[in-house]
Amino acid sequence: MTTMVVVASKHGSTAEIGERIAATLSARGVSAHVKDVGEAGKWLYETDNVVVGIPVYRQKLLGEGTLFLEAHRTELTGKPLFLFAVGGGESLAPELTARLKQFPHREIAYFRGAIDSEKLSFFEKLQLKVAKAPTDTDLRDWPAIEDWAHGLLAYGIN
Repeated sequence: MTTMVVVASKHGSTAEIGERIAATLSARGVSAHVKDVGEAGKWLYETDNVVVGIPVYRQKLLGEGTLFLEAHRTELTGKPLFLFAVGGGESLAPELTARLKQFPHREIAYFRGAIDSEKLSFFEKLQLKVAKAPTDTDLRDWPAIEDWAHGLLAYGIN
């Protein structure tokens, strides 16, 4: 069986989490691969399980991620689907959780991400300054991410 970890990532934090999930699964004997959301659709027919990671920007799910889920709803309906969102807040906003629940998932997780000011646009830096938010921080809880990945094995991912 093959598991594809699909990531939509604007600045790399969500992609790095996706890579850690795939590596954690691979270490347990799962054939796991990471694909960017832009190329993942053509590989769906070759995979048995799908994990999709979508970042949260400005209190919205990154459009590329939800567009992937919408465009491939039929293919995903027949496969175990696991979703994770990545953002800077303490938790995922209820309306974003509700949006993710519209897709045929088995589980939804939320992880905090990282911000690297070198990867931000001038506008993004300005927004963080106005919000008095940190511009260089890594809030990712790697043990929790790995625990979640291990937990996927309980669904029969192997």
